[in-house]
Amino acid sequence: MRKKIGECLIQAGLITEDDLRKALAEHKRTGERVGVVLVRMNLATEKQIAKALAFQLGFPYVNLAENPPDPTAVVLIPKEVALKRVCVAVGLEKNLLTVAMSDPLLFSLVQDLEFQTGYRIKQVVATRGDIVDAIQTGYPDKALMRTTPPRGGDLAVTTTAAAARRTGGPGVEIPTGETALARRPEEEVFEPVSGLKERSEAAPIIDLVDLVVKSAIKSRASDIHVEPMEKGVLIRHRLDGLLKEAMDLPKWVHEGLIARLKIMAGMDIAEKRLPQDGRLRSAAEDGSEVDFRVSTLRTLFGEKVVMRVLDHRKGVPALEEIGMSATSLEEVRQFLRHQHGMILVVGPTGSGKTTTLSSALKAVVSEKTNIITIEDPVEYQIPGVNQTQINDKIKLTFASALRSILRQDPDVILLGEIRDAETAKIAMQAAQTGHLVLSTLHTDDAPSVVTRLVDIGAEPFVIASALVGVVAQRLVRRLCVQCRRQYTPPADVLRSLNIAEAGAASIPFYKSVGCDQCNHTGYRGRIGIYEVMRVTDKL
Repeated sequence: MRKKIGECLIQAGLITEDDLRKALAEHKRTGERVGVVLVRMNLATEKQIAKALAFQLGFPYVNLAENPPDPTAVVLIPKEVALKRVCVAVGLEKNLLTVAMSDPLLFSLVQDLEFQTGYRIKQVVATRGDIVDAIQTGYPDKALMRTTPPRGGDLAVTTTAAAARRTGGPGVEIPTGETALARRPEEEVFEPVSGLKERSEAAPIIDLVDLVVKSAIKSRASDIHVEPMEKGVLIRHRLDGLLKEAMDLPKWVHEGLIARLKIMAGMDIAEKRLPQDGRLRSAAEDGSEVDFRVSTLRTLFGEKVVMRVLDHRKGVPALEEIGMSATSLEEVRQFLRHQHGMILVVGPTGSGKTTTLSSALKAVVSEKTNIITIEDPVEYQIPGVNQTQINDKIKLTFASALRSILRQDPDVILLGEIRDAETAKIAMQAAQTGHLVLSTLHTDDAPSVVTRLVDIGAEPFVIASALVGVVAQRLVRRLCVQCRRQYTPPADVLRSLNIAEAGAASIPFYKSVGCDQCNHTGYRGRIGIYEVMRVTDKL
């Protein structure tokens, strides 16, 4: 366990226990940091505090009076920013910019400097006085301080997290320049604490969690992965179905980061062995609220967290907006005109089934219809619909909730998922007794639905009488409309699509290119592809 700064000073013989008691009493009275109090009370010097902080946190200490900064490195950070945030660039080696700061654990500063300069940042500790002196003497007179990265890129449009920049990952729109770097007061100095809960409430950890969450929202990520590695912590975002590296953090932040997320999600921070599930809500930069479904799992190098982003701001798309062909769309609308029966939407996890069901519900909402849903969790809030969320802790399962709902005089029932024989049996009985039931199932295609239902215990004759139609779907990445380029595919591609070369000229083909709008991936968003199967007497 890391020692507190006062204990480090006592161990080094720089202060006595009585000195520390006096400083702690003053700290409680004024709220000032212990290190600041010790200097103000002349119980320790600024240099002693800086050295103790460096020793405590494992960062190098640098005496800027004896080792002045490299002038070519200094100007990589605007002078106004350096003064406001009390930091100065002291050296540059390849892709690594060494920056002296009085508090090396201000993650908002470290991340912003990486976004601002395009370099990875190595923190070293120096005294506040030495840093200010180095700033005053290290910048050329009347120098024009750069507000763009020295190695290219337009920060006014989007910037890329340092790790993502190195790996070609997605752009994350982050405020840059002096405004972004001055978001936190330079006076704040981190004082690590021993307790897990206290550690999670430390300012750098709070800043880090805020950065992780907001960058994911900005980049339109569907999931956030916080993955402990042997010597670090990897943050990845799932964008358009693919995972992209977003941040590469030091290992020591792991416990505080995970504890903070677990507290926000209402989990037990003391339980590190068993998986846990929870939910949290966080504000986006526009002030609106975004929900996250949080899951933890113990791995070899510590607890991993996955957060599903439930962004209600997007709203529920209309049926005609989800990418169905005109023929498939009309078929689904005919399914929804039935007064009773079962409609199933099938596909693998993450294929957009919930969105399709929500769009279908939106199409049938009216003042004459009582619609009730049972979901896990509620992902879209639909006006005019009574939405219920299952809760295993109180034994409110899909099956038990469905039994209760049948006594609520429903016209339309949405069942989040058919997971077992009991739920399937009750749902089909409801479909046969005057209710329109919509649900999902995990199968690869529409015809496999019958086999899957039989496998979980449904009778074939019940399936035949209850099932109205099936929609199978997948999500595919959509080419960025800003940069896509028309081209003529090679002959082997045309053959694989059963298209004659002579007829290819009349069909426009496009390929991905990459631009700022799509973070240079060539793709932006996803669109569904659908297989619609009507269950007829002949079938």
